[in-house]
Amino acid sequence: MTPVAPEIFCRERFSEEQREIDKMVRAFAVERIRPHQEELGFHDEKLTRTLLREVGALGLTGIDVPESYGGMQMDKTTSALAVEALTLCGAASWIVTFSCHTGIGTLPLVFFGSEEQKAKYLQKLATGEWLAAYALTEADAGSDALSLKATATLSADGESWLLNGTKIYVTNGGWADLYTVFAKIDGQELSAFLVERGSAGLTVGEEEKKMGIKGSSTVSLFLDDLRVPKDNLLGRPGDGGSIALNVLNIGRFKLGAADLGACKLVTDLVTAYALERLQFGQPIAFFEAIRKKLARMVVETYALDSVIYRTVGLMDARIAQLDDADPDYNRKAMAALEEYAIEASISKILGSESLFRISDQGIQVYGGNGFSEEYPLAAVFRDTRIDRIFEGTNEINRMVIYGYYLKKALMEELPLRDAEKAWRVPAPQADGFLGWELAALDRARRVAVKLLFEAISTYGQDLRNAQVVGEDLADLVIAWFAASSAIHRIRQLGAAAATDAGYRALARLTVACCLEEVWRIAFRLRPVLLAGGFAPSFVEQLDAEVNALHLPFDPVAEVHRLTDDLYHHGRYRFD
Repeated sequence: MTPVAPEIFCRERFSEEQREIDKMVRAFAVERIRPHQEELGFHDEKLTRTLLREVGALGLTGIDVPESYGGMQMDKTTSALAVEALTLCGAASWIVTFSCHTGIGTLPLVFFGSEEQKAKYLQKLATGEWLAAYALTEADAGSDALSLKATATLSADGESWLLNGTKIYVTNGGWADLYTVFAKIDGQELSAFLVERGSAGLTVGEEEKKMGIKGSSTVSLFLDDLRVPKDNLLGRPGDGGSIALNVLNIGRFKLGAADLGACKLVTDLVTAYALERLQFGQPIAFFEAIRKKLARMVVETYALDSVIYRTVGLMDARIAQLDDADPDYNRKAMAALEEYAIEASISKILGSESLFRISDQGIQVYGGNGFSEEYPLAAVFRDTRIDRIFEGTNEINRMVIYGYYLKKALMEELPLRDAEKAWRVPAPQADGFLGWELAALDRARRVAVKLLFEAISTYGQDLRNAQVVGEDLADLVIAWFAASSAIHRIRQLGAAAATDAGYRALARLTVACCLEEVWRIAFRLRPVLLAGGFAPSFVEQLDAEVNALHLPFDPVAEVHRLTDDLYHHGRYRFD
């Protein structure tokens, strides 16, 4: 029998209201923002603010802000679909400004602010009248944010905090009206402070000269006895670590959603170009080397889409269990979101790396034209490079993934030992629609569980420092979760997908990509984790499990079927 498949949330399950919002935002992005792509790419503060106020009038700058403070207080699904739809404007710098403002700029106040702080600032932020920024990073405190050196001391009269230090790479920093600044009280307790533009002791540095996203503002901030009202401490003394890490967690799935919109845009651009560009008497789209690239673009985009909305669906379901009248609702909501830190990190890694690969291969399809600034792919390639660094580097996010698994296993919150024992039971056989795909994914899961179990058995808590092994384990989880999300989404479409050649090819190639990754990682980790101390029969069983990950179909033929479907529609059509 085929393994039991879970029900997952996906875009096909959007409510009617969500569909209307998606349609409205897409229209705004294409009709109002896209015509200004060029100006927005060159540091136009006035135009950037004008468009922010316009999306503010639509409610989008306040999408995560409570209604009582002028916001829309929408669910995480709507928040994700809005940023995805806006990304279709093609103006990456503007999207960065918007995302920073609505995410790490505003959310610390939403989740940790006092009623007085919210009443003073939130409505201005929700409407786009004010712009927000987030100042955490320092020269010696990047990924290791808890090691920052900025200090906060109470003034002699006890009425103000005096902040000293330097912050670097502050997105929106040159234009912001309100900053969330992190510093250690008396050099000890990491805390966050709300700082208004123009405050005495605050100096805004020159704009950074960046590789990409040149139209956004990125500066250093210099804090020289920066005087901050005592009541502008955000949360409690020592809350800074929780504020920083939890807000970044939300920013991760939103960044993945923005990358998703860009993946679709680039795939459409490259498809159109490949169908129009003639070489050797035919469109280059029909050469197999180009088909292979475009098929992979569709597969990666669909998997990312499935991961993003599966993740926010889980978050929304969990938050729905809370009582929003509870005085401690915001902190409980933040804790609920942290339960999906692994999925948020997967969303961020998968989004940033998929978009980078898709834009890179897109340039290859464009050939020399792709390297020219007269065509759109050069800017996309430059702009997306920062995404693997934003919201915690991808290396840090991989550490989040295997670190959480390690923590849950050691605390026996993860039934890893039971799962490892179940690994010895023969894998179920395939039957019915997607039967092979589901069975293959179950084999991939079993291999991943076994390797994770052996890694924890081998290293224990030291796995946190075994980064080569840890990153491979994280990649196993990412590959499986992405393919699993895509296949369960297709399964839920039922007969409509079963009779659709495009969906069938998409499903097969999605699993093929996952199995290829499992093969690669199992090959790397086998001699590390299974070199000695195991009975030959045990190792043979693992090898047999890996060797069973074969393809019962011709992947080249499936590439043809998927790209024929793509060319027939002229665009990515799995929306």
